Amino acid sequence: MMPTRRAARTLQEEFLAVAGAEAMILPAIRPIAEGQEDLGLLAMASASTGVSAAALSIPPAISPLERTLLLTRLVLAWSMAMRGAGEPEDAERPVLGVGAATPAQAARLATELARLIDAVKTENVSLADLAGLVPEAYSTHWQQTLDFLRIVTEYWPAHLAEAGLIDPADRRNRLILDEALRLTEHPPAAPVIVAGVTGSIPATAELMRAVANLPNGAIVLPGLDVHLDEPSFARIAGEHPEHPQHGLARLVAALGIERRDVVELPGGGLPLVRRERNRLMSEAMRPTGSLAGWRTLKDDADTAALRESLAGVSLIEAATAEEEAEIVSLILREALETPGRTAALVSPDRLLARRVAARLEAWGIRVDDSAGRPFVKTVPGAFLDLVTNALQSDFAPPETMALLKHPLTRLGLPAGDIRRAARNLEVAALRTTYLGRGLPSLARAVDRARVEADEGARRHRAVTRMRPENWDDVADLVARLEAAFAPLVALSESGGPHPLGTLVAAHVAVAEAIAKPASIADSLGHGQSGSPLWDRDEGAAASELLARLMAPTTPQPDLATTDYPDFFRALVGSESIRTRVPRHPRLFIWGPYESRLHQPDLVVLGSLNEGVWPKASDPGPWLNRQMRTALGLPSPEEETGRAALDVQTLLGTGTVYLTRAAKVAGVPMVPSRWLLRLKALLSGLDIEDALAPDRPWSAWARARDLAPSAPPARQPAPKPPLRLRPRRASVSDVETWQANPYAIYARRVLLLEAMPPLGQEPGPSERGQIVHEALARFTKAHPLELPPDIVATFMALADEVIGSLGNEPRVRAFWRPRLERFADWFAATEPDRRAPGSRRLVEIAGRLPFDAPGGPFELTARADRIDVEPAGIVITDYKTGTLPGPAEVMGGAAPQLPLEAAMALAGAFPGVPAGHVAALRFIRATGGEPAGEERLVMPKERSLDDVGAEALARLRELVARFDDEATPYLALRRPRFDYTYDDYAHLARFGEWSGSDRDREPQ
Repeated sequence: MMPTRRAARTLQEEFLAVAGAEAMILPAIRPIAEGQEDLGLLAMASASTGVSAAALSIPPAISPLERTLLLTRLVLAWSMAMRGAGEPEDAERPVLGVGAATPAQAARLATELARLIDAVKTENVSLADLAGLVPEAYSTHWQQTLDFLRIVTEYWPAHLAEAGLIDPADRRNRLILDEALRLTEHPPAAPVIVAGVTGSIPATAELMRAVANLPNGAIVLPGLDVHLDEPSFARIAGEHPEHPQHGLARLVAALGIERRDVVELPGGGLPLVRRERNRLMSEAMRPTGSLAGWRTLKDDADTAALRESLAGVSLIEAATAEEEAEIVSLILREALETPGRTAALVSPDRLLARRVAARLEAWGIRVDDSAGRPFVKTVPGAFLDLVTNALQSDFAPPETMALLKHPLTRLGLPAGDIRRAARNLEVAALRTTYLGRGLPSLARAVDRARVEADEGARRHRAVTRMRPENWDDVADLVARLEAAFAPLVALSESGGPHPLGTLVAAHVAVAEAIAKPASIADSLGHGQSGSPLWDRDEGAAASELLARLMAPTTPQPDLATTDYPDFFRALVGSESIRTRVPRHPRLFIWGPYESRLHQPDLVVLGSLNEGVWPKASDPGPWLNRQMRTALGLPSPEEETGRAALDVQTLLGTGTVYLTRAAKVAGVPMVPSRWLLRLKALLSGLDIEDALAPDRPWSAWARARDLAPSAPPARQPAPKPPLRLRPRRASVSDVETWQANPYAIYARRVLLLEAMPPLGQEPGPSERGQIVHEALARFTKAHPLELPPDIVATFMALADEVIGSLGNEPRVRAFWRPRLERFADWFAATEPDRRAPGSRRLVEIAGRLPFDAPGGPFELTARADRIDVEPAGIVITDYKTGTLPGPAEVMGGAAPQLPLEAAMALAGAFPGVPAGHVAALRFIRATGGEPAGEERLVMPKERSLDDVGAEALARLRELVARFDDEATPYLALRRPRFDYTYDDYAHLARFGEWSGSDRDREPQ
């Protein structure tokens, strides 16, 4: 008898390996109980294997899925009752944050409640004993929890009895106890051996006692410590649940024997060196109260022998988790250099396991993680999650594009067509200011983008290159996506909760519609329905789970559509899929549970950090430590003890590498308590260097990322031929040209334009766009006379602008109040800016050509506002950020308004007669304190006409200088200029040369 089915298979493989090619009759190898790997919602097998007379007489176990959903309903009802406990008539009872605020939280609490029920059944105690706990002894939170658990003790057994079901742990106990009774009443003639079982389950201990009493029965205990002194060992069972021998000490006592009665298997003796290592590890794990034994060890031990015993053990402390994965992959790869050598990584850290598997696969070495792959990391799992993400985010750009770019997304189109249309949708509608919500908003955004592209308003090069058929494909893609999501959107818009099965059915319908291939030929070989979504093991597991969720017999909690995505993730978040893939015959990746009873030649114990291995001791959300003790439930530290036994056993392997990362995701980590104990013991024995790595693994891991040294890039100074140099510049380009010529080179010569971020949060750029557009619409609507209610008129136009951007709630919540404050300021000051007989033009484009050494050159501008007054022309620039100072404007660092003045003097703006410039003006809209600001730029000793002429003269000099092909477009960093929005700093490799003063332009 073996502890689990996995262990039974391992023993079968060992028998076959010993037999070689010879035929043999194997002994009957049976698992005592199902393993942890068979208890998930995605398990493909039933809860029991084989059919026996005992199994036929014992009721079946409730499925994990049905139990989770039923308990979720209970938790939800209790949570609602707790939230309603703060009514006015119940004012003396405070409302506490107990229970679950969402169905997803309820599902997680239900999972923990199911574990509590299993623990109660496993330890053969009863939740009915909750009545013996005194509620007044605990805080109000725990009093309410006890009230709920009492409801569970009444409802849950009654429900199971009515359904003719029992809990899985209860069924397991009954089967084990029935087997123990059978062996006692009908002793078999053949030998009966129980091997590899620690007896952590009381029912298992009963079975082992029955086997021990058989005349031909034997028990093989795994990892029993025979070195620890008897007084210390005697204290472990009752006082030290965290000790690795705690479970075995309890088992020995339950069998009614002494530790000295346990003998070593004939032929199973270890070499003296390995015995010394086991003795050393026994001392390192010594119970806390007996650490005085370390002094005795130091006085009596042969330190040379102890050092020799650690010859095959190395401790490697990597700087980061990524480096640790690299080190482990190198160790495993090196093990393959020795023919026949086996090696394994053992760690509870699934991220480390996946990283190591990925690095090995880069070398063509396929190693499967026997603990499985998280369902959400599989292709169908990730796809189903992306579907719910898109719905939950109301089709925000990042989530929508993540779904459209998934390999399974087809929407009935060929793969090339769907990818091309998705890229065009991203560029046209989502890589710009997009604050819409929902698929109708996305469709409107596409239509608006097409109109603006036709009108020239969308000027990004990627958009201007789109042909009419590309726009048609994008519109078709959005229409297909809208049709595919119709089932879920309809449920969302209908309001109210829906049964879980209804939501799952809509989820499946949407996923299948999105994954629908272009033709039947494309779907051949993909699942029963022809959809690639249900292909392979992970697809089959997902299909079975979803089918069970939709089954009429499955409990159906009512959920709001908005709660469904998180609820679905809570159900499958901890699930793993074990796929049938070719595995390497000599390399393995195991979790601690899967590693039991395996004996590779080399083992790596990875992620030996506190909180990872061992995990934090958590009593769970339903009972605190005092309650667990009162009920007779085991201490949470027993899990730490079982993990310690795994480590202690694995340290007996011939070659062992202990690895950990000093930092994980930038957070410093504490070494595992077992490492700290071992290092402290070795330090006391003056052999702390015995764990030094046998090879420079860390250096080798870092060397893989080293690139050949290269001289740092020098300051770029491109000199394109004159025919490629730009012959046109806007007034804003001139400021950039002066500050950093390289940016003009990248934009106008190389024709490179930065792509706007996808799904960018509303920021200063969008706020400035709203202010500019609202002021422009107001001035266009009222160029001569102001309306009676300026504030109301302005805000109505601002609301139109906000609506055209998608009515983003955050914009309305945070920016609209600021716009109202600015509108009040604008209404109070605008009448004074309107001289009698004046008129106003907004967003007016102008062009001013002039001759240059390299040929005709053209200056362009789009003025925010020009007032034509009897006294002259007033040019206004709207700002939402910091205003440039008068010195910057007059000195040429901020040449926009002076250049527009020069253009106005020359009559470059249509509808604006050439004439005197009376004023240059900034209007700053903040909505803060102050809500607005007006600043006039008025020189003291010169006229604005002269300022404009000087700015134009500086521009002519700039153009003439760059018309000389010997003049480079240098990448500059001038202190007085703002480079916050420099899109080309990475292209210029600014970080490589900017630290040297010799590369800076002289000031």
